[in-house]
Parts: sequence; structure tokens; C-alpha cells
Amino acid sequence: MAVITIGIDPTIELGPITLAWHGITIALGILIGGLAAARWLRERDLSPEPMYTFTALAAVGGIVGARIFYLLEHDPGALLAPDRLIGSNGFTFDGGVILAALLIAGYVHRTGLSGRYLDAGAAGLPLGVAIGRIGDVINGEHYGERSTFLLAVRNSHPDALTPNPDFAYHSGGLYEVLLATIIFAVIWPLRHRFKRPGDLAWLVLGLFAAGRFFEFFLRGDSPQLALGLNNAQWTSVALLAIVVIGHALTKRRADQRATSADGAAVASAQE
Repeated sequence: MAVITIGIDPTIELGPITLAWHGITIALGILIGGLAAARWLRERDLSPEPMYTFTALAAVGGIVGARIFYLLEHDPGALLAPDRLIGSNGFTFDGGVILAALLIAGYVHRTGLSGRYLDAGAAGLPLGVAIGRIGDVINGEHYGERSTFLLAVRNSHPDALTPNPDFAYHSGGLYEVLLATIIFAVIWPLRHRFKRPGDLAWLVLGLFAAGRFFEFFLRGDSPQLALGLNNAQWTSVALLAIVVIGHALTKRRADQRATSADGAAVASAQE
């Protein structure tokens, strides 16, 4: 069967400057995802100004969290060795999302912003991930077993990260692009239907966790942990549990506020 063949050099040489496709697509993903989030806010007459901070927090949290999580999985000793802590390869998506989400949620809480801003970030996240992961496909990162599946990728450039340029492999990067694209295609047309703050954010996180759980049956870049599942799949299970509990708590808090507001309105009318 035909497979996808990519022969692009993972790096771009511009005189003394070397650019990596991975970094270029991540930067584009953050930018375009932020623009989508800003549009979501303008549609609700909310200021997009906080998105500048969101974008910075997403960039720092995404890179640092992804690197730390990768080292925890593959080389924990590197966390104690500064010279090995920094690297241009070796990042885990879950760690980046978790740390970025925590930083952004902390910022929203500290500044008293509406939960709508979390939904805005979630609305732009899938588009940003879809674009950012293109660099992984070009580099040949996050590959799985050799395959003749029509979505398998053969990175024919000798500097690609796949083991052999003559063979195609399951591409975790491509599967991430497809997963994020599908999530964006689902949630963006429905974005006006989410009335309660936080609902969209929980849904996007849940869809990513569920999608990645099944995706990692085809990938081989996460160590096995227990019960036939790898680290990434157990992380997805934990994230799904957090999503279910978090959504329930958010809903209960919103219902309590609505009940209190109704009670205050009735008391005011009686006066």
C-alpha cells in the first residue's frame, strides 16, 4: 500500500542561523491558536488583552512541562544534571498541557478573570496543536512500529529521527495533527452553545485525553507501565478522571451561584 513520504530536511540553514521545523511550527501554532482564542473572546464582547499573557504562559509552560515530563519518563537522572536538562529533542505533550493549564488557571484565579477566558484558550488549543505538531511529522519524531498503513510516514531524509529512511512508521506526530484537527472541527462550530463557563475547557481536555489514550496503541515512544498500558495512556486515564471530577465541581458551583442569585432577586422583589 502507498504510504506518506516526506523528504524535508528537519532543519533550515540560513547562513550562520539554524532553524528547526519543530520550533517554527510550534511558534506558528501558539500564534494562530492565540488568534482563534482572541476571536472567541471578541464574539462575546470580552477584551482579548489577557491572551498576550496566556500565550506567554502557554509557551513557557508547554516547553518546560513537556521537557520535564519526557525526562521523568525516559531519563529521570537528567533532572539533576543541568547540562542534560535542556535539549532540542524529547518532549511529551501531556506534560506541556498540564503545566501550561496550571499556569493559566492560576493566572485566571489570581487576577479574578472570568472562566470564559479558560474556554477561550481551550477553543484555540486544538488549532494550535494541529499546526505545532507538523514539525514532528517533518522531523520523524514520536514514531511507532514499521507499517504499510496508508497514514504511515516514511521520512526519507537521512537526518530524520526515524530509524531507517527506507521504511515507513506509524507517525505519532501525524496522529496528533489529525486528532487536534478533528477536535477543532468539532468544537469550533459548536462554540456558541457552551453557556456555562468552563464547559468548553473541560470538553477539549477530555477529548484530547481520550484521543491520545487510543492513539498510543500505535505509538512506541512511551514506556510500558502496567496492565498492558504505557505511561501516556495512564496519564490520559488520570486526566479523564480529573475532567469528570472537575466538570462536576464546576457545574455544582455554577448551580449554587445561580440559586443564590435567584434567591437574592426574589428577596429584593419582596422588599
